[in-house]
Amino acid sequence: MTPKLEDKEVQRLLRKLDATHEPDYLNITPEVGAETKDCFIVVQNKVNNDGGRMIMGWQIWKGKYLIEAECHAVWEDEDKQLHDITPKEFDVDKILFVEDEKLIYDNKQIDNVRINTTNNSLVDDLILVCEAIYRFDNKGERATLYDLSTVLDEAQIKHKEYLMMLKGFINTILVKNGSRKSLCPCQSGIKFVDCHGKDLKKRIQKDI
Repeated sequence: MTPKLEDKEVQRLLRKLDATHEPDYLNITPEVGAETKDCFIVVQNKVNNDGGRMIMGWQIWKGKYLIEAECHAVWEDEDKQLHDITPKEFDVDKILFVEDEKLIYDNKQIDNVRINTTNNSLVDDLILVCEAIYRFDNKGERATLYDLSTVLDEAQIKHKEYLMMLKGFINTILVKNGSRKSLCPCQSGIKFVDCHGKDLKKRIQKDI
């Protein structure tokens, strides 16, 4: 969901980002044939074809449990007007965008910045797992690859599957308004905190 600028959680996230510009709302006008999540390619192609330049920054989203800033590129036309030309995976007609000149795109992914907006510590676990998935996907040469299936060995595949399973378990509990003390979705009959959530930080920091 695109949040309201006056939302106190938005202001909290903006302070954490310490971006170089003030945030603004941009209408979404997707380029024909553009793919979701390919904002850097979409904008670079637009620059090559129509001039202007790429502007780096953050698009801000707010969900039920957290607020996050996603690194994003938009197109600036020759009149210095900004346009979001990348389609979204969900129904939204505008984004809250803040330009940040500190960001540099070098064909590598930049992780989201996330803040827990609840008193539920399980959301902190979700953030930790999301960060672990990012670190795994972007270790070494993997940072420049779109498809990791060709470079992962058996142990790496199992670890990535484990991380994705943890993320799924946590989301399953959160959807039911649960907490760390809810039963683990693995059907062990044990609380998540004593099952797949036990020593979570240590488990997900495996360097592989």
